[in-house]
Amino acid sequence: MGRSPELKWVLRPAGGDLAEHAGKEIYAFGDTDPAGRVEVTLTDGTRVRVRRSELIPC
Repeated sequence: MGRSPELKWVLRPAGGDLAEHAGKEIYAFGDTDPAGRVEVTLTDGTRVRVRRSELIPC
């Protein structure tokens, strides 16, 4: 039996300071802050806080 495909997540920010990171793949997920934003680490090592709606599975 073949290997099942791995689910990947990419960042699709609503704009603002995170626009330069649009389309980058997520490497790891961290804690959620009181405002409901989750800390993510991108594959290039950048850490940002985003809303869950800005994370897109692919």
